[in-house]
Amino acid sequence: MTAALPRLGGVSADERLAAAVDAALRDRATSVLVARGRDVLIERHAPDPDAGRPREVASVAKSMVAILIGMAVEDGAIKGLDQAACDHIPAWRNDARAAITVRHLMSMTSGLDDAGLALRGVTGDQFEINSGAPLRAPPGSRWAYNTAAYHLLFHLLARATGERFESYAGRRLLDPLGMTATSWITNEGVGAAGRATNYYSAVSTARDLARFGGLILEAGGGLISPGMVTALTTPSQALNPSYGLLWWTNSRPGLDAAGQGWGPRFPNAPGDTVAALGAGGQAVMVVPSRRLIVVRQGGSPQGPQALDALLRSVLDTLDAAWAAPARGD
Repeated sequence: MTAALPRLGGVSADERLAAAVDAALRDRATSVLVARGRDVLIERHAPDPDAGRPREVASVAKSMVAILIGMAVEDGAIKGLDQAACDHIPAWRNDARAAITVRHLMSMTSGLDDAGLALRGVTGDQFEINSGAPLRAPPGSRWAYNTAAYHLLFHLLARATGERFESYAGRRLLDPLGMTATSWITNEGVGAAGRATNYYSAVSTARDLARFGGLILEAGGGLISPGMVTALTTPSQALNPSYGLLWWTNSRPGLDAAGQGWGPRFPNAPGDTVAALGAGGQAVMVVPSRRLIVVRQGGSPQGPQALDALLRSVLDTLDAAWAAPARGD
């Protein structure tokens, strides 16, 4: 449903919110949605024939996979976040990689070297290629944004559940949330030459991503426990306190995906803000203390602080609106 906001003096909060969203659209966003709980406050799309249609979410899919791993733990298919990953990755059983846990893969502290494996054009058996990466550092001793290691979680989940990844994800996450416009990009797809390429993600819409964000606001919504949601969305290690388990957090300063820029991910947002972030400014930003979800899809914005600026503009408008006294008739 769509909710209306109170007026702030001579200008409505709806108009101020629209101005914040329009600024993001001018900065290469194709879709922006703001919701408070289940109420959509505004949803706007760029004047483009593809705007509003399902589009690739890049590494926002990492946070979706995090929820699925948490569900598989609670289903008993994965024996805890600290289960040895080699239980499902046989190539690691007889060397130092046997010390890598599911948690290491999710917290980006596996120590695996992904040099040469992060490119989309790498073809062949993706499980074999990615699991063949050597250790660069002992597990748990180094934080590095390792997308190739994350790709292994698609295979690990399927092996643990005995179910195709897409089937499990549909049954446990997409279908219950009504994410009917969301589908997966996996190694079962094909690349330019008809070969599977080393790239895993999803395509989705702003509405579906808002439904996903609502899962965090609702502490799992009965699909996953509040404790597991907390485990996924709080700092997972001291090497980069900005990172949870495939989720970005705002409670403590840390590094960005490039391992740079020490500080809070969203300097102008509350500390309880968490986010699913992907290349090109794809974002699902959730602020539980405000019951707020902000979704952005589109092209890369002009500057690195664009998401923080969007979130700040929305928060400033809504905080003022929610603090405004009701007008008499």
